[in-house]
Amino acid sequence: MRSLSTHHPQKLLQTRPPRPQSHTGDGELEIRIERRPSLPSRRRDSAPAPPPHRADRKARREANMTTIRRFCCDDLLRFASVNLDHLTETFNMSFYMTYLARWPDYFHAAVSPAGRVMGYIMGKVEGQGESWHGHVTAVSVASEFRRQKLAKKLMNLLEEISDKMDKAYFVDLFVRASNMPAIRMYEKLGYVVYRRVLRYYSGEEDGLDMRKALSQDVEKKSIIPLKRPITPDELEYD
Repeated sequence: MRSLSTHHPQKLLQTRPPRPQSHTGDGELEIRIERRPSLPSRRRDSAPAPPPHRADRKARREANMTTIRRFCCDDLLRFASVNLDHLTETFNMSFYMTYLARWPDYFHAAVSPAGRVMGYIMGKVEGQGESWHGHVTAVSVASEFRRQKLAKKLMNLLEEISDKMDKAYFVDLFVRASNMPAIRMYEKLGYVVYRRVLRYYSGEEDGLDMRKALSQDVEKKSIIPLKRPITPDELEYD
């Protein structure tokens, strides 16, 4: 019988290279140990940002398809969610109806494709002579539709009507002195603090009267700040 033999390959032994050696001046052997270069540490990249919430994406799509139109009586039954913000001033129904009847051009709503009221602006025009001005009584946007420049669009519309149609000298508004996000937004839109009204809000918190000059006020006289605060009794117009 023919025998079958198997051959096992020999294992190769891996040896480390000898350490470099040198002789010192007194005949002793000196061993130099070479350190391995340190490897770069693995960098842990920050986790990718989570995808935007489905509701946020829907809100952005609706904001991109917003219709801004005149506020109507039916909107009074549908805009309650916009007023949920504790900094938004709310009024009784007759107050809103008065603005609808007297200043319809200054009352507008931002509406989604589904007919939902996303935000609104309510204002009026008043005064006489160089004090003839547009006034922003209220502007508010529902929380889920903020940071999408809806308030800016509503403000620009009221300013354009005040400037082009009614030839007003400036637009003004009142804001709580503690409402820094709103103050910064108005400043970005070109408004400046004209004066401080002491205890304007419910006799407790100061209000800031902010103004923006329009084209009729060529010399910008209307926005020269007053040097002292005033009380609500000193206001020329509410």
